[in-house]
Amino acid sequence: MAYIRPCNKCSQRISMREMRAGQWVAFDASTDKPHKCGKKNKEDPNIKELAKQKNKDQEPDNIDLGYELEIDKDIEVLEKRLENIKREQEEKRKIEKEERLRNIKIEQEKIIQKQNHNVESVPEQKEIISKPNYPIYEKKSKGWEFYFWIAVVAINLFALARCTSG
Repeated sequence: MAYIRPCNKCSQRISMREMRAGQWVAFDASTDKPHKCGKKNKEDPNIKELAKQKNKDQEPDNIDLGYELEIDKDIEVLEKRLENIKREQEEKRKIEKEERLRNIKIEQEKIIQKQNHNVESVPEQKEIISKPNYPIYEKKSKGWEFYFWIAVVAINLFALARCTSG
């Protein structure tokens, strides 16, 4: 791996090359000599010819390992699964839509029956009418706070009555 860029100090063209151990070394562009700032080297014509030959001689990276057929089969299987999943989701959406429409129709019928004062036809309404569940009439236990405020009001009324009478 290599790339060409200008040197940060002397602005001369350098080729940054990665060595086997992973470190990067600066070479003068188109030479095999390491870069030294301020010292200019002549380009080596053999380097350009070697680069051209290397590009021509390189075999393509596409080596057939026989996996392409398996990958194609896997892709087909995955596409079929995806189609099945989409089909199932579409069926579920249709069922849910039909259910929602049914519920809307039932609610509309209930509203129409209420508007017509047809109480007898809806059994749920009979239950509601026969068992009033009003929270106002529920018996609650009264704590000490209730009696405390009753006493405060009574004392204030007594004091007010006494002030006005005497």
